[in-house]
Order: sequence, then structure tokens, then C-alpha cells
Amino acid sequence: KASNTFYIEYYYFMGMFLKFGKSTLYNCLYLKTILFAMRNLISLFLSSAFLFSCTKEFVPPKNTEADANLLAIIAPSGDPDHKTGSVQASFLSSNSVFTVASSTLSNLAFPITFISTAQNNDSIVWVFEGSTASPTTLRGNVNSPSAVATQVFYQKLGKFDVVHAVANKTDFNVIRKEDYVSYEFQDNLTIDAANDDSWTILSAAPIGWIAPDDSYVYLPCEESLVSYHTLRDPNTGEILATNNDNHLLSKSFRSFGEEPKNLVFEYKIDFIALPTVADVNPKISLSYNPVITLGTGINSVDTDAYELWSDVTYEVTRFRQVIIPLPNLSDFDLVFTKYPSAVGANEEQLHPFTVCIRKIRIVASE
Repeated sequence: KASNTFYIEYYYFMGMFLKFGKSTLYNCLYLKTILFAMRNLISLFLSSAFLFSCTKEFVPPKNTEADANLLAIIAPSGDPDHKTGSVQASFLSSNSVFTVASSTLSNLAFPITFISTAQNNDSIVWVFEGSTASPTTLRGNVNSPSAVATQVFYQKLGKFDVVHAVANKTDFNVIRKEDYVSYEFQDNLTIDAANDDSWTILSAAPIGWIAPDDSYVYLPCEESLVSYHTLRDPNTGEILATNNDNHLLSKSFRSFGEEPKNLVFEYKIDFIALPTVADVNPKISLSYNPVITLGTGINSVDTDAYELWSDVTYEVTRFRQVIIPLPNLSDFDLVFTKYPSAVGANEEQLHPFTVCIRKIRIVASE
């Protein structure tokens, strides 16, 4: 391509010479030289502008605050008698996930044994957030058995970090395992008025709700607390007089701490036949009854339960999850109420439905 350009320009200038003479040729050459020089200057300017306008490679700023926090936990000892070289923090634990079905947490504390598996270190630091340890930071060395392997207890609902740090004369290392320890309440889905850890039916007749049972399973709602669409006498099959009552299921919770927490559960509504007209009657609700203690020697104050949640829908449903923030009280009662459908002239429910509740948990809020 370059050679072609050369011949084109050669024949051009020879033509100019033959047509206009020497002076005209000199003028053309002069003009050509000026244009060439300007073109090179412009190219140089553009390339320089591009070079200096390029964004430099991003270098993250040094997180001096994070470094300071790490050094506040542990740092190289500088002790001439200590080991040298690199170190890496690591550990094992006997457990890390706890679930409890008891509705009283005051006497429950779960132990975890932590074992440091670090090598070439002299110093050891543990930080057990959310544990009953006092203080929650434990400092020791490899010659201290209680620092290499230590046991702590957890009593509060929540998810907690564990920090482990090691160091020698010249090096140190810190690891933080977020939400390493998990502690939550998982309901046992039992109904027994004589058992404090079970649900109790508050209806006039102790029926209306059933718990999962090995002898009978309601297939659409396995592992669920169930309130059936129609209450019948098990012997005669006749509809009971209490069929159109509200069916209440209650459970007491004590010593659950005053930290923010959420109630989590799944529910389902099964209609025998869907309503043909809008049915805005409540189907299921959850009430909260706070139990307030005024002081030593003073009886607890009973207050009226108030509604936390309800559902009035009448569409076909599948299990849906509900998350409800609970008040920051340690003692309270929860009450599920299953309502009858709209009642016709003959006192029969027009759109009977079954309610199922499962996977009931109480967890610390995020």
C-alpha cells in the first residue's frame, strides 16, 4: 500500500511539472511539506492526549482502621524466645448449630468446645461473641491447655461470630467466622395441656386442632398442626355443636430474652370448595399476649391479647412463609385462631376450609 502511494504521488508531481513548470512544482512541494509536518504534529498531540488521559490502575486504599482492629486483637510479640516464620489461625469445634424445642430458655445453656489447630504460634486469642463467657475475649499461649482447647456456653437466641487469632515473634493471623454459632427455637408441634413445652387448645371443648401423629397423617399437610374444616363425632360422624366456634391454640413462652426476635412459620388454607363470591371473613389469625412482671413479690400483669397477623384470602393456596417481629419481651403467649367460614341459614358453613401450620421457629432478628 505504501509503494502504491509513492507512485501515485510521483506521477502527480511529474504531471504538475510538465503542466505548470518548475516554480509551480516547488510551490506544491513546499505546501506538501507543511501539510506533512502538521499531520505528524497532530498525530503526536492525539497520541499524547490519549496516553495521559488513560485511567490509572485502581489501587485500593489501605484500610488502616481494619489493620488497627486486628492489631488490637493480637500482634507479633517481638519476644526473642518466641518462634519465627508464618502462622495461620485455624480451629475445630464440637458443635455450632443448636435448636431447642423448650418454651422456657432460662435454664438452657449449650456448651461448645473450641480447639485451636494452628501451628508455629506462641500466643492465642479467642473472641466468643454472644456467649456467656466473661469476658468474651480469652487470651493465652500454647502452653496453656485452657487456651488451646476451651469450652464456652451459649444461652441467647441468635447467630454469633467466632474470632480466633494466633501470633509468634514475627507474624500474626486473625480469622473471623461470621454467624458460626447459631441458636434458635424450633417448635415440637405437639398438643398436650399437661406439657409446658406443648400447645394447648383453649376452645370450650378440647378439640379443633390436632398435632402430627404416627397413627394418622393428613397428607396435604404432613408435619403440621391442623384445624379441620368440619368437626365431627368420631363415633357417629355427626357434626359437633362446636363446629362453628373459633378454635384457639395457645402456647406460653418464658425467659426468651429481651433481644429483638422474629416468629417464623408456614401456613396453608385448604378449601373443600372455593367460594363463588368474595368471602372477607378472617380465616386464621395470630395473637400475642404479653406477660409483664412488675418486680419481686408482685404477680405478673395479665393483659388482653392483641392481633399480630391474620389472613382473609380465599384463593387456592400452598404453604407460605410468614415472618413477624415480636415485641422485646421475654415472657409472652402466642395464640393461633382458626375461624369458621360464612354460615348459611341452616347454620352450616358455606365454604369449609382446613388450616395447617408448620415449621414454627423463633429466631433473633437480623
